[in-house]
Amino acid sequence: MTVLEASFTGTLRTILVLVALWWLLRMLLRYQQQRRTPPVHHTNGPQRPKGEVRIERPTETSNRSGRPGTTIIDADFEEIK
Repeated sequence: MTVLEASFTGTLRTILVLVALWWLLRMLLRYQQQRRTPPVHHTNGPQRPKGEVRIERPTETSNRSGRPGTTIIDADFEEIK
């Protein structure tokens, strides 16, 4: 059986190879992730400032229950003082 001695240059070379492989794998995974993400679509509707809230009343044709005249119950809310 042979005994292997660790040298400084061999250890440094191994570390550099592992860092290079890790860097290449990271670049490959980032490239694949960018290809998977769908492009961002912007609507042509009116733009409003961040944080502005508006309440839109549903039309009769967009009634999901299929029964005209049903009321919509809002979700519970907590008042912040």
